Amino acid sequence: MRCLNAVNGVSFSMREGEKLGVVGESGCGKSVTMLSLMRLIPQPPGEIHGGKAMFWGRDLLTMSNDEIRSVRGSQIAMIFQDPMTSLNPVLTVGEQIAETAVLHRKLGRRAARELAVEMLHRVNIPEPERRADEYPHQFSGGMRQRAMIAAALVCNPKVLIADEPTTALDVTIQAQIIELMLDLKREFDTSIIMITHDLGVVAETCARVVVMYAGRKVEEAAAGELFAAPLHPYTQGLLSATPRLETAPGTRRADRPRLVEIPGMVPTLKGELKGCCFAPRCHKATAICRESAPTLEDRGNGHIVSCFNCGGA
Repeated sequence: MRCLNAVNGVSFSMREGEKLGVVGESGCGKSVTMLSLMRLIPQPPGEIHGGKAMFWGRDLLTMSNDEIRSVRGSQIAMIFQDPMTSLNPVLTVGEQIAETAVLHRKLGRRAARELAVEMLHRVNIPEPERRADEYPHQFSGGMRQRAMIAAALVCNPKVLIADEPTTALDVTIQAQIIELMLDLKREFDTSIIMITHDLGVVAETCARVVVMYAGRKVEEAAAGELFAAPLHPYTQGLLSATPRLETAPGTRRADRPRLVEIPGMVPTLKGELKGCCFAPRCHKATAICRESAPTLEDRGNGHIVSCFNCGGA
């Protein structure tokens, strides 16, 4: 049976207390990359071949099962994309938050329950004492996401991975969740990895950005530089497809600029990716792009890009 490379050669680093954005279309490998770091890829069918994931001098990929379980939740925590499927429907929200405290902080049941209530209060859930005894289906979507954040931060982890934390929430709740995460980041001094396809969220929350496509990193830069001068045609396409509100007052709807979509689809993993993986959708692609895969190069100031014809619009 032939192996499919869901993620290949992705490399990045984080400083303590940093906010890193990981962006790209659905199917680009963002979530799989983070699940691999957490060793949450089911094996089989998944496998991790080679590479390192260094965390405070230790390789997460070579840890024993007991060692990685002690890291998950206590030192590296993850907010999953859909809280309704991540929360256990037959346990109360308070029990699920307290469980993490019992396991990693070795608290007794009563102390863990008090901490769970305190965390619900910190994430701005009203009547936390009562809400702790309710089940996930009794919470709204925004409240479930807040409960997931409370569970992730109950052990004060060094790194928080947020996988599309604002998906399926209305814009008002999205803004509240983003503000909440930033407030808690300042309080706990936690490093945050924000996985998203929403470039507005990245611009608002992240200091540095990694752009992924077809399971590979294609660009990385400081957020300000990436938005001001994107080098890779894929990053340029993502920015061009982002709705903008700075249209002059009184402009007729017919005169407003049309969003520029990226043609085609993310390539399937079943076929062999020859040359640049973005070449079939790229308006700048030349013969070399279809024959050879570009390597990652630093173009200065830590702006890394993988492209033969980068720069310019």
